[in-house]
Amino acid sequence: MTAKNDEAIDQKIATAIAQKEKLSVKSSKMNSRLEHYVLVIIKGILAKHGQERYTDMMYTILKELAINAVKANQKRIFFEEHNLDLADEAQYSEGLAMFKASFSDSMAEEYGKKSQQKGVYCQIDFHYNDNGMYVEVVNNTPVIKTEELRLREKMKKSMGYNDIAEFYMDNMDNSEGAGLGIALIIILMKNDNIDPNLFRIVTKPDRTIARVEIPFNSNYITFRDRGKQAKDGN
Repeated sequence: MTAKNDEAIDQKIATAIAQKEKLSVKSSKMNSRLEHYVLVIIKGILAKHGQERYTDMMYTILKELAINAVKANQKRIFFEEHNLDLADEAQYSEGLAMFKASFSDSMAEEYGKKSQQKGVYCQIDFHYNDNGMYVEVVNNTPVIKTEELRLREKMKKSMGYNDIAEFYMDNMDNSEGAGLGIALIIILMKNDNIDPNLFRIVTKPDRTIARVEIPFNSNYITFRDRGKQAKDGN
């Protein structure tokens, strides 16, 4: 695409932000164009609501979550091609080591195309109003129980840290990147005085959702509070 086309899309994004309370982008791979559009959307939403201070934090978080989602989808295809069972602990460890050893920019491009052919994708949904925003990064593949337990453990462990360097030093010998991405997200939220519990990972039978909520003021109702209100019949 040309710079002129990019400018036209940027203008469409700006118009959509002015008129709507939801935007979505979808891709089967991470590339500079997706990163650009995500940044344009974040800047536009936050500028509209006078919350520009969250731009760097949100961009870093969403880029990390999108990379994780795309990689998880590509890893699943890699396992299928090598006849490895995700649910088998020994095969999972073997496959993970093979995947990490093989991974490269060219492989990411190749498996991005394979993901697209198989209808596997990552979708980023932006929801926003005057009181706050939440963003969901969805990949349309489920997480197996072993992976879900690992994710929960990483989130629990990361809550005890306020510095990413400290987390890295304490966990540098762990597998699967030592949960650095999850720790980074939680620490960034803490540093911006946002409750890290507003970062959640939700698993469904057909998809995985990573959600980040950013209140703009005290009128924002979190997902947890919405659930309580529904339960109480309010």
